[in-house]
Amino acid sequence: MRMLGSLWLWMALVALVIIGIIATDDRIIVREYSWQAPQGSPASTTLTIAIITDLHSCFYGDNQSQIIDILKSRHIDAIVLGGDIYDDVLPQTHADVLLSQLPAITPNVYYVNGNHELYLPHDAYHQLEQKIRQYGIHILHGQGQAISTDSPVMIWGVSDPVGGRFGQELAAVGAQARAHQPNILISHRPEHITDYTNHPFDIVISGHAHGGQWRVPYLINGVFAPNQGILPKYAGGSYQLPNPSSHSQQTQLIVSRGLARESTRYIPRIFNRPEVVLLTINPKSGQL
Repeated sequence: MRMLGSLWLWMALVALVIIGIIATDDRIIVREYSWQAPQGSPASTTLTIAIITDLHSCFYGDNQSQIIDILKSRHIDAIVLGGDIYDDVLPQTHADVLLSQLPAITPNVYYVNGNHELYLPHDAYHQLEQKIRQYGIHILHGQGQAISTDSPVMIWGVSDPVGGRFGQELAAVGAQARAHQPNILISHRPEHITDYTNHPFDIVISGHAHGGQWRVPYLINGVFAPNQGILPKYAGGSYQLPNPSSHSQQTQLIVSRGLARESTRYIPRIFNRPEVVLLTINPKSGQL
């Protein structure tokens, strides 16, 4: 009996070790979502949009190769940088290395800030924006543009509420968005989804929640997220909400779980691997 009890104890310890290794696995993964254009949509070609959020200046291999290799392995039409790419504490080096390479993958790279970029001193943040523009990246704070000259898909952006211009910018881009064409909004904060659905946005791309930091697979999608609290509703994933004012009559909220890793080392990610999101925009049936 004593030997049998020892065997069970060792088996339990081995199982706990295996679960611990799986739970704290922080290797990057690719998560894919899609959006289907409705009948009558002018969207006539398939687009693939890579979504990167909440990097927090973290390291992903020499020359950020773990991220770059993912982007180069697919045909990417646009790259969205959804805030907190830079951190207010960690050095900017790793974020710089990544951003400097993105326009060589596609000229359609779009950035909005997050709260941590805005925690930087005013002058430091101003220099950061200048550097991002010098890389050839489009900053979309209260602005929008077509993804390409032959695409009807419009992409819009707003800055984080910390900067004090969020409401003004959202009203501006919401007034400019036209419901006869697909509209994508980049905004760091998913918890403002009821504000976004007051405007004709078919897709909203956010981050900020870090996947709820800790997850219990199939049971709890996230334990805690900033500005949402315990058991956040929008921790990470794809959510469909009705929106009669939009081109598709709904808004698809995509919340990336982000790439923060060493910036949150004191609260490790549990069952919550860092991710790059790929969103495929599918044209209406019969136009593939």
